[in-house]
Amino acid sequence: MDIFFELIQMAIGRRESLSRMPQDRPEWEALYAAVAKHSLLGITFPVIDRLHDETEVPLGVYSRWAMIAMKIAKRNEAQIEQCRSLNERFSAAGFRSCVLKGQSAALRYPDPSRRHSGDIDLWVEGDRRKVVDYLRSVCKLGKIVYHHCDAELVQNMGVEVHFMPSWMNAPLANRRLQRWFDSEADGQFSNFNPELGFCVTTTPFDAVYMLIHIYRHVLEEGIGLRQLLDYYYVLKVLDDGQREKVRADLRKLKLDRFAASVMYLLQQVFCMEDSFCLFPADAREGSFLLDEVLQSGNFGRLDPRNAHEKGEGVVAHGKRKFGRGLRYLAHYPSEVLWMAPFMVWQYFWRRRNGYLYKGR
Repeated sequence: MDIFFELIQMAIGRRESLSRMPQDRPEWEALYAAVAKHSLLGITFPVIDRLHDETEVPLGVYSRWAMIAMKIAKRNEAQIEQCRSLNERFSAAGFRSCVLKGQSAALRYPDPSRRHSGDIDLWVEGDRRKVVDYLRSVCKLGKIVYHHCDAELVQNMGVEVHFMPSWMNAPLANRRLQRWFDSEADGQFSNFNPELGFCVTTTPFDAVYMLIHIYRHVLEEGIGLRQLLDYYYVLKVLDDGQREKVRADLRKLKLDRFAASVMYLLQQVFCMEDSFCLFPADAREGSFLLDEVLQSGNFGRLDPRNAHEKGEGVVAHGKRKFGRGLRYLAHYPSEVLWMAPFMVWQYFWRRRNGYLYKGR
């Protein structure tokens, strides 16, 4: 795992060399698997390409790394075009929109084409019912939940249309969060990037929102280092005034304790300087979080603790999610205790609004 961290640090310019080279093909394969688990093959490939000139990287490992890096760059290029097209479509229909994470986060990378992108997340302004009615008129819909819906707007590319960027299980915490989103919305929907051709979120907004995104995925299914690297680059470009506002916002949202654990992780993995930290690093909570991130990988897709039967029913899904959440009871008690009530509320809310079944 030391070489894994060192490789990432080299990729982001925080280290000059590895303390030692992998000794054989199995060790190279293990390094490749660790990097792939966290969707960091793109940003680490330039280092591997350089090492390939200096040492013997197994051809099969090198060629796979190079192929994935090339695919990542092509996908990023295609996503920019699709985001531009989606912005035009929603604008023509009378809705303002902005891209969350994704191509917005990539802008802060030294080489945006190296960031491994996922689905397109689009925050659309307006009443939920009106947004859903519009989407139903132009495409097939997947699952509709409280904060977003899956929409088949782009062929072979997932699109999540957000009514709000995120949520909290605890009612009072969610009320605070939605008020904060409302207060920040206009700044996001008007932050048009002329080079990209669509609106992106501002850096101070992402310094709060991306932390919430990480928090939610830790609780729900797991999160990998790709999302933590996004956050690292956010913190690196905040100015002093923005940093103070972000600190105040996180304290109001009662996320300062979680933020302190993330600071520890960013320092351990990415060697982030103290001057960029929002809060003093919490080693105890941060060690727990780092262990969870390393086990989970990108959105927990390779985490055996998330294993479940295909076609899992509503009850089984709820039991599995709550069972997972109980692991975090001592760390994030409010969100865990409100998890089951929120799931029950959301089920009946979806049923009442006709959102219970896909496409309806």
